[in-house]
Amino acid sequence: MVARPSLGHRLSALLLLGLVIAGLFLLVDRVLVARYHFYHDRLEQQQGRLAQLERMAASREPIQRLIASIQQDGAMATQYLPQSAPSLAAAELQQRVKAVIEAAGATLRSTQALPPTEEGNAVKVTVSTTMMGDTDTLRKILRDLEAQTPLLFVDNLDVSARENRPRLPNGRLASYTRIQLTVQFEVSGYLHKERG
Repeated sequence: MVARPSLGHRLSALLLLGLVIAGLFLLVDRVLVARYHFYHDRLEQQQGRLAQLERMAASREPIQRLIASIQQDGAMATQYLPQSAPSLAAAELQQRVKAVIEAAGATLRSTQALPPTEEGNAVKVTVSTTMMGDTDTLRKILRDLEAQTPLLFVDNLDVSARENRPRLPNGRLASYTRIQLTVQFEVSGYLHKERG
């Protein structure tokens, strides 16, 4: 004769089965809730990105109109180098740099025209320069170069300094020292590409 499980055993088995089912339900629920939160966060990120792109797209047309008005402005033509060829513009740029350096009281060591590069509707003409002077002359040179018309840009500035004792008019060395700068930099201007 087979013994039948008592009511207590049956209830324990049902309770255990209920706990296993509840545990599985909680596990599935947590996985689904975690997935929901993951996709919800991703959706919010993408909606934020979409709003940012829509703002950028809305500002595109006014910016393009502004660029077109600047390009049509006749006064903008004076901001470009007036020469018709990059080699002529480089030679003129070398002369401008030399004049500014000498007017400031510095010593020009060398200038060299670098190969021209195309940038949009313009050709960038660049001159590499090495000079010697002090901090006051360097400040004046940089200010004078960047304040010119047509527009000139100074890039890749490399300054090294050393102390030296200047020679006095009587031929003796002074008892004080001065800082002498050796400065290398590039000066650039732009030509209209249609002209080149």
